[in-house]
Amino acid sequence: MLTAMNDEEKKERRITRRRFLGAAAGALGVGGVAAGCRRAEKQDGPGLATPSDETPAPGATASATRPSGVQPGGTLRYTGFVIADDGSEGKYDPQKTQSAPFYGHQAMVYSRLLAYRDMGQGSIAADLAAALPEQPDAQTYVFRLNPAARWHDRAPLGGRPVTAEDVRFTLERQIQGDASFVRKAKWAAVDSIAVSDPHTVTIRLKSPLAAMLGQFADVNSFVIAREAAERGFTLENQVGSGPFRWVEWSEKKFASVARNPAWHGGDGRPYLDGVDVLQPRDTSEVEAWLRTKKLDVAFVGRPQAEKLRAVIPALTDETVGQSRFFGMRFFTPQFPYSDQRFRSAVSYALDRREMLQKFFAGSGEVNPWISWPIKRWTLPQAELATRPGYRPGASGRADDLKEAKALLDAFKGEKELPKDPLALLVVDEAEKNLGMGSIIKSQLKLSLDLEVGVYPVPAAELGQRLLTLNAPWAAGPDDGWVDLDDWVYPYFHSQGTKNTFPLRDAGIDALIESQRVELNEEKRQGIGYEIQRKLLELNVGVNFVSERVVALAWPYVRGLPLDAADGYQHRLADCWIDQGDPTFRGRQ
Repeated sequence: MLTAMNDEEKKERRITRRRFLGAAAGALGVGGVAAGCRRAEKQDGPGLATPSDETPAPGATASATRPSGVQPGGTLRYTGFVIADDGSEGKYDPQKTQSAPFYGHQAMVYSRLLAYRDMGQGSIAADLAAALPEQPDAQTYVFRLNPAARWHDRAPLGGRPVTAEDVRFTLERQIQGDASFVRKAKWAAVDSIAVSDPHTVTIRLKSPLAAMLGQFADVNSFVIAREAAERGFTLENQVGSGPFRWVEWSEKKFASVARNPAWHGGDGRPYLDGVDVLQPRDTSEVEAWLRTKKLDVAFVGRPQAEKLRAVIPALTDETVGQSRFFGMRFFTPQFPYSDQRFRSAVSYALDRREMLQKFFAGSGEVNPWISWPIKRWTLPQAELATRPGYRPGASGRADDLKEAKALLDAFKGEKELPKDPLALLVVDEAEKNLGMGSIIKSQLKLSLDLEVGVYPVPAAELGQRLLTLNAPWAAGPDDGWVDLDDWVYPYFHSQGTKNTFPLRDAGIDALIESQRVELNEEKRQGIGYEIQRKLLELNVGVNFVSERVVALAWPYVRGLPLDAADGYQHRLADCWIDQGDPTFRGRQ
């Protein structure tokens, strides 16, 4: 019983519960990695994946031939959060929701023009579009829709075809919408939208934007219908054109979808009859559900994966890096955070590898600004290991501390720190489950003799305080993104809507603007590296670590998709249950 646990056991229960639930919020995605190989790390392909080099998926129909060996039927059951936005306006609206578990569930129901095949590598394929768009020039995208694409056969749409007018409505609703359309700024580059026939839409930009192709494939770029929007989005009105149809959402308990037999994706997909998401109360419930096969898949941290495989050895495991990260940020107008030497001293003195051990038992990697699983843009680990704050080994740590102390001494030689402890606001769940603020406090006391007071606050409150410039020093988790522009423009450009530091640096502005118009992938990557190098020097925002989570599955689960972030559960259309596998015996 919980009351009989000692302090260490309680801490383990809290941490593993976060991993079971939190990891699942971001683990299903585009990767298409089969679940049949035990202890297999998801591999990255060689070189850069340039979207324009992808072979377009053909505009197949739902009656296409099923690949050999695939057995249709069955409902996949996996662990995950079942949590929608809390009290926000339009919290069930596909163009407004900000809850990753909720839009992850929506991703099985709605379609996008394009979709990521692999977020880390940036590879893109067609979804509603019959192929990647024609681009007669750098500002024009001509999309020809898959003629087989239809809305679900439910009111108010009744299975009618998806049209170019639906695409135009989707974009104009956001462009012309109010501030509740949280991704409105992403479409600011659009100059005009022209429909030439029911299946052709031409989108012209005000100027070239390198990130635009990825924007059409982005997590929340769902295409919606006017009729559904006019009715209003509720838990009962979630009608899309994706591989599954909405069935149920029971907050913090259970969610489900059912197969869309008329999906345009081809190959007889989806193979599953449905998908259920279960939110367990604790880790013991996950173990019980796996034992009885009430669960087919659970997403866990490495230590708990080893424990579960010890008691259920038939389980397979795969790992995948998460772009979701744990970091901190400073409000630079306020002393002492206004001094780059002080910020850098704090950043260099914090031991990221100790955080990896304490947060994830070492199952993850340290990050520059862009999290390490986003291979297409992140600064390479080999270079990162040469920089202060990241140098490996005992000697590297000694060098980090030496540099941090020298910077702090130089700062103190000119200025005096406040007598009261420095106030660190930390997301309450990150403090409760990981002790994030306490680790920062203890590391800085030990390394620099700095006094820190830790103040846990709810994530929503901390977000609001950041936006209202009322959080001098804050720490906690953040989601992570896919494209370079999403990582840098909103946060570090002078005009960025989330630049709460606020950073005003003409050189960084120029670099961010140049990557936006650089259409050569390799050159754009090089600009991204240079931006990250400069951010590592300024230390206004710091990304510490990202986890490598484990997908534990029974061997009868085939084609389980994995990727670096949430919102791509539509790729469960490729998953199937092998009822002929010996381990399927006993599954209800």
